[in-house]
Amino acid sequence: MYEIRQIGWGSSLVEIALFLMLVSFFVMVVTVVFVVKTFVRYYNHASLWISLAVCIVCCIGAAVVHKLTQFDGSGVLAGIGITVLLITCLVVDLKNRDTLMRENVNLIDEVLHSSWWGGDAKPVELEDEQIAA
Repeated sequence: MYEIRQIGWGSSLVEIALFLMLVSFFVMVVTVVFVVKTFVRYYNHASLWISLAVCIVCCIGAAVVHKLTQFDGSGVLAGIGITVLLITCLVVDLKNRDTLMRENVNLIDEVLHSSWWGGDAKPVELEDEQIAA
């Protein structure tokens, strides 16, 4: 009455391959968006343009090496260029974020001129005692 279906190894390998392709496509899109946002925000940093030039030269160099020698490992050179670009974008973004900037606050003034009890209003009892005195 009941039929047991067995899934072959071939279909599970195809599912794993499709999943890995989707994950790699998502990571690639997020990476490109991060690089573009970093260049739009901090376009005046010379280090970004230098790393972009290094990335382009490495990618062209990898293509030339592969064309001349038919060496399959030449893609590593392009990977190195892309890694240099990503690390430079990350460093420039972290260096210029507002979250890592130190506040310009004098500690003594901050402690002395702030409310210690969480509110600016004085309790009603204290105001009545001060008026009576």
